[in-house]
Amino acid sequence: MEIVPPFITVRQASASYPVYVGRDLLGRVGELAKAKGRVFVITSHALRERFGHRVAASFTPRAEILSFEEGEDHKTLATASDILTQLLDRGAKRDAMGVVVGGGMIGDTAGFAASIFLRGIDLVHVPTTLLAQVDSSLGGKLAVNHEKGKNLIGSFYPPRAVVSDLAVLDTLPPRERLSGLFEALKGGVIGDPRLFELLERPPDFDVDAVVLRAIRVKGEIVSADEKEADLRRLLNYGHTIGHGIEAATSFSGEYLHGEAVSVGMMGAARIAVRIGMHDEELLARQADLLRAFGLPLTAPGVDPHAVLQAMQMDKKVVGGHLQVEYTYMEPPRCTHCEQFLP
Repeated sequence: MEIVPPFITVRQASASYPVYVGRDLLGRVGELAKAKGRVFVITSHALRERFGHRVAASFTPRAEILSFEEGEDHKTLATASDILTQLLDRGAKRDAMGVVVGGGMIGDTAGFAASIFLRGIDLVHVPTTLLAQVDSSLGGKLAVNHEKGKNLIGSFYPPRAVVSDLAVLDTLPPRERLSGLFEALKGGVIGDPRLFELLERPPDFDVDAVVLRAIRVKGEIVSADEKEADLRRLLNYGHTIGHGIEAATSFSGEYLHGEAVSVGMMGAARIAVRIGMHDEELLARQADLLRAFGLPLTAPGVDPHAVLQAMQMDKKVVGGHLQVEYTYMEPPRCTHCEQFLP
């Protein structure tokens, strides 16, 4: 697979940026990112050796590496502040570039820090999980959690580029890999029936093909609606309930993000059936697919009142009402990426 020049270009009102997809791209980030000033690779302590040094070595001169503790309980203002302090201690200026290497929590937290450092420096995402490659690295939404809810403190800040190396997905632990599949499945429900069909063939589906199609769905939606005025709300499918479950369990990791949203997707689908938006057949297909991948359909033992209370603090509450979006769309079109899609 040699896609590289770029797979898609996300074109938003505030900026456009390329999304490079391929294999063995970690050593080419410097070539693709085109930095203007000093480069700082920002990653977790755990990923510093695995991926950070390889990305840093792709820049000339070699990029400096900053790191911090990963995990949902570290997705906080305190962690973002620590990253800002590290940048200041290294003498970073406004022409600096932050290259964020990691999954969704790392991308959100370090990306948010980059978006507010000196009113914003160049940002490049190098997502290393399935979830981050198909979702969180795209669209420019960055946030950290508050004790009252998930992603309540954040910004819209488009990256300069996204570089997704599909080879790193081969190294993911099984649970982490499964947790990311929900975002690809979400893309199949809201934007690409063919993607849904590809996933209905576990364990024989082509991971690379799934990632490519899911990236296209996300890229086209965020290009059409940068700041969630309308169409982009489709991407929240399953997340309101899912975020409520995460908050109700104090972000303890009892439910990974993907597992919580899997339950949320079933809740949203049941609501859609109840109000006549979709039929039982689609609900059953989704349930069968989630079950086949070992993702949960319910969250036994989680206090439903705590979930509902957390949902009322969700940033998607408008006028006192939670927003519900659930629909199939025609597959989004891409000017040149069809040649890479099955």
